[in-house]
Amino acid sequence: MELTLSKKMMNNSLSDQMNLHQMQLNYQMEEDRILLRVSFKTKTNDLHEIRGWLTRRLVKNLWPNIGQALETQVVLDQPLASHARAEIANMAFESSISEIKESGNFDVPYEAEIQAFPMGEVPILVKSAQFHLHAHTPTRIQFLGPGQSSFDITFTSSMLHGFCKLLQRAVEAADWGMELILPATTEVRPSTRMLN
Repeated sequence: MELTLSKKMMNNSLSDQMNLHQMQLNYQMEEDRILLRVSFKTKTNDLHEIRGWLTRRLVKNLWPNIGQALETQVVLDQPLASHARAEIANMAFESSISEIKESGNFDVPYEAEIQAFPMGEVPILVKSAQFHLHAHTPTRIQFLGPGQSSFDITFTSSMLHGFCKLLQRAVEAADWGMELILPATTEVRPSTRMLN
């Protein structure tokens, strides 16, 4: 099942000239990787897309760091609530996913008419990710590829939770033998399977 996250009228910028428009994560069986597609609208309303491959190894390392970033953001934004950071992050996730579903932003088809590919049409093999966190500021994740190739995405809290949901669904489709659970600060839990 294809799941796309759309956010209308979002001030979530990759740069000063582009606003995040849609995001999609799809497992590609022939590559045994997850294809990340992120589209941005420029000030002139052109649609640009950046593509990246996410491997099982990357996702296994990325997931706990996302959980830690969600909890750290709670501590930065609400220092007095740091003792309940995991619970607050989990409640924010549930609330954000409900809002996204109710608004229909998971149901909008991914727009395929892209005018430009700033990093090229061939997806970048993402090797690692760096998180940039500051109080009362959206989380910025820098996805690093081979050589000097990289791209940054700045996520509002709601969009980061939406990204988590997309990643959970893509990993489920990949059948990689792991289940992404929130809070995700300690480990990626192996999925349980019944063999007949």
